[in-house]
Amino acid sequence: MRPFEDADAPALIEVYRDETLRRFTRTPVDDAGQAAYWLSLQYDGWAAGTRYAFAVLDAGELVGNVVLKRGTPGVERAEVGYWTAGPARGRGVAPRAVEALTAWAFATFAEGGLRRIDLLHEGDNHASCRVAEKSGFALEEIVPAFPPYPLDGHRHSRKWLDGAERRASQ
Repeated sequence: MRPFEDADAPALIEVYRDETLRRFTRTPVDDAGQAAYWLSLQYDGWAAGTRYAFAVLDAGELVGNVVLKRGTPGVERAEVGYWTAGPARGRGVAPRAVEALTAWAFATFAEGGLRRIDLLHEGDNHASCRVAEKSGFALEEIVPAFPPYPLDGHRHSRKWLDGAERRASQ
């Protein structure tokens, strides 16, 4: 995993041709201009401390994206998002990337107050449910549909345990 780079634009365009990925993402990437815009959103998020997107690579090929969305730095919750390129699905790419991002996020931001990371998905996205479970995110609640999402969703969560909570849970 590494932060996205301008050189990822052609691979993004190719990955975004997948209809399944397009169904569950909001920002289209059909051409070089849209790829540049998508990348600028990632760079702006890093600069603002609100969005940390990583390219997931396999043998140098873009196979996924995993992102920590913080909204406001210093808050106790964040959200993880991800997608996997069509040819890489079913190979464990997403659970490994989500787990790596989660470990990085807690190691990087727990001292600043991060205590919970949520993973949200539409209720009919069964693959995302499996990714959440494999990554240790427990189902917390069913979230009512809210535009632009037409279906109820799921909220899965992982919590950071400080030393006292960790000892008490053992």
